Formats: sequence, C-alpha cells, structure tokens
Amino acid sequence: FLIDKYADFIDANRKEDPVERLKTLKRLIHDLPEHHYETLKFLSAHLKTVAENSEKNKMEPRNLAIVFGPTLVRTSDDNMTHM
Repeated sequence: FLIDKYADFIDANRKEDPVERLKTLKRLIHDLPEHHYETLKFLSAHLKTVAENSEKNKMEPRNLAIVFGPTLVRTSDDNMTHM
C-alpha cells in the first residue's frame, strides 16, 4: 500500500500552488491506514518538540530533514540518489 502511495506523496509535494499542495498532502495523510497515521502523528509531534528546542540542540527543521529524511522517505528501489 505505502509503496503505491509513495509517488502520490512526491507528486503532491511538487505542486507549485502551496494551497493545493497542502490540501493534497492532507488528503493523502488522512487516507493512510490508521496505524500509519497514528505513527506519523506521534513522530511529527516529537520532531516538532525537538525543533522547538533548536537553540539548545541545534536541530532546526532543516537539520531534522537532513537526518531523518533519508530514513523516512525512500524510493521503492531504495536508491538514495533518486531521493
């Protein structure tokens, strides 16, 4: 299921209109199976807390994306150069 949705998330994030991008991403997130949705919600809340303390931990959103992005978002062929 998630491998099939990967391209949908990538396409949604490439939309130039920020309102349409957000609307599409919200729909895709809410269409996730409940256990995936709850995991994403928990992880997002945790990373938000980390980012809110970036003055102490130096982990602002950009740094979090660099560290966690490759782990959380992977292509189906697991090729890091396509990310």
